[in-house]
Amino acid sequence: MKKQYLRLLEGWIKSAVSDIYTCPDRPDLMYYGDGTNGWGVQTNQKGLSAFAVLASEPDLDERAVGMWRTQLLKYALGMLRYSLASHKSGDYHTTDADNFKWGHTWISALGVERMMHAVEAIYDKLNGNDLRMLRSMLVSESDWLLDNYPVTAGLIQNNKPESNMWNGSVMLRTAMMYPDIPRANEYVEKAKVFFANAISVPSDEFCEEVVDGKPVKDYFVGANFFESYGCNHHGYMNVGYMVITLSNLAMMHFSCRHFDYTPPKLLYRNFEKLWQLVRACIFDDGRLNRIGGDTRVRYCYCQDYLIPVLMMAADCGLTDAAEIARLEKGWLDIVKTEVAHNGDGTFLSDRCELLREKSPLYFTRLESDRAVSLSYGVYWHRLYGDFTAKADYPYSPDQKCRGMLRQWHDEYHGSCYIRGDKRYASFTWVGAELPTGLCLPPEDSSLAEWKYNMTGEIFGDGFTDSHKLLRHREHMYDGGFATCGAYLSHTDGLIAEQLNEEDTAVCYIAYAALPDDATVVTLQYAVAPKRVHLNKVKSFKLNIPNDIFNGGVRDYVTSDDGRQITVDSRLNIRSIYGGTLKFHKPHFRQIGIKYRCPYPERGMLHCDEICETLQLSPTWYEKGYCIYDFGIAVTCGSETPAENFVRCDCGECLARAAVVKGADGIKYLIAASFADKPCRVEFCGKTVELEACDCVIIKL
Repeated sequence: MKKQYLRLLEGWIKSAVSDIYTCPDRPDLMYYGDGTNGWGVQTNQKGLSAFAVLASEPDLDERAVGMWRTQLLKYALGMLRYSLASHKSGDYHTTDADNFKWGHTWISALGVERMMHAVEAIYDKLNGNDLRMLRSMLVSESDWLLDNYPVTAGLIQNNKPESNMWNGSVMLRTAMMYPDIPRANEYVEKAKVFFANAISVPSDEFCEEVVDGKPVKDYFVGANFFESYGCNHHGYMNVGYMVITLSNLAMMHFSCRHFDYTPPKLLYRNFEKLWQLVRACIFDDGRLNRIGGDTRVRYCYCQDYLIPVLMMAADCGLTDAAEIARLEKGWLDIVKTEVAHNGDGTFLSDRCELLREKSPLYFTRLESDRAVSLSYGVYWHRLYGDFTAKADYPYSPDQKCRGMLRQWHDEYHGSCYIRGDKRYASFTWVGAELPTGLCLPPEDSSLAEWKYNMTGEIFGDGFTDSHKLLRHREHMYDGGFATCGAYLSHTDGLIAEQLNEEDTAVCYIAYAALPDDATVVTLQYAVAPKRVHLNKVKSFKLNIPNDIFNGGVRDYVTSDDGRQITVDSRLNIRSIYGGTLKFHKPHFRQIGIKYRCPYPERGMLHCDEICETLQLSPTWYEKGYCIYDFGIAVTCGSETPAENFVRCDCGECLARAAVVKGADGIKYLIAASFADKPCRVEFCGKTVELEACDCVIIKL
């Protein structure tokens, strides 16, 4: 496995050199990226890691890299020395200003932690001044955290699982590397508090279990994860930051192995339980399934830092090494596909061309995320092989947590998933771009995209459009789930004076994953809250990525009646009631960055869209007018006969139902009420009682 990481990293070096600069007044200092504070410093620290790991790699192919090992080391040392010299403990500055230095913030330890494996790799090449400056930087950061930075945590506000993990790690690392420091024991004690409040859940507040000499409750400051291990980071159900938190744990884990150091047991607090959830959110090919969506560039950053997490799971014996190797290989094959497509040695130059032009800092930041993550693969596989045996290490995970969670629900986010052998179905209300649903084969991540997926978009006349969640409710079944909710579609940034924003629609969604390991049914309805002018309406909007990762080729077959579309003979979409299905192929890559990116037609991923309503020209809607009203079934597998889907009639204007014959041969009634109070309705001769805004699944 190491060679696969190595070949990818070797091929990147030539492209990276063009973004390395030498300080004119200090030719011993170099930086990758722009050398500024914050992400600039961290980009440099990640970049140097790739050069350092390659410079120390016995199996390096210098011809593939295009430079000698000594040249790689020169770059690595130059970038490391810039990082150390421009710190508050150093004798230089960042490129922000001649009097500006980095450090002493909640995030300054992050880049340090991400580069320390590389420092270990070339430690014997550091001179006396390098070693003194390294020690000064680590002590300075640890002293600041000890004296000036309180440990905080929170489920919604002050949510800090990842930063508590990396801040605790840098303090523990300093004590581990320099046990002679007078405050070393203080660093360890505060690191314990950071760790106890990293992967922390509400029940930890009352936990009497004694860990590292005290009951867990005595360390508790706040919960960063719900009891379900759902995480509301950046304001939404964020699978990515579950991974980031675990990645920093992995960095500390492998450093402790390197130094033969026994860390506090609190470092691993709740690790296994979070891993169970994260493991379930990984496709069979190693790509993350972000069931709550993403606000950033797809398949970058958090995805990259899954690599150290995978290796830690194997090293700790939580997941079989062979299974981890398959996930690693699957992801590396995806990286290879993109590198080959770019053709210039970079990881992301084609789909991130906007960033390369408009934000070199962001572009090099993402490039270095991928480079440093690959360097973990090279270095740790070099030291520990393929993790075929459990580490001889004083940490023993709970073996009950070895398997992935097949079914899961988080009440706060209204997030559910069910993962079977043939279908991965999920729905999340409090998502990055709420709400979002998925139904696809678990082995084909190329079909996954979360942006308002299976929930549609209504565009007003403002500069931006968003959704305001009103309510949601979920029911879990053995092998399935049902959820129902409502939201306001909202537009902001209107041109007219005195009117800057307005609500454009009231939208209702019922979404049911049947217990047949194949089918999802959604019933949706939207109404105009007043007379509104809508720029575009795309109801349902199933995103089908059609870009470099699938070779830009999809096979669509539409039935004669226009009510069924089959995608690649793997996914079938059937209109149960409402209009026919419409196929839309935007002329630009529409999946981009949610915030701070006023270039909507220069995204980073292209999707085809399958819609029920497809209104692309501005239209007036009167108050109370039905914007759309439909039911659709999505099935994983071969073509499904149309007679398997039947609409149920009901006199209640806000009740909807359908009968669907599942892949298991069982008929299911999916009944929903969009009313704001409980109701009793008759469907198919059955009396169904529904709560306000509710959806249920009933076997017939």
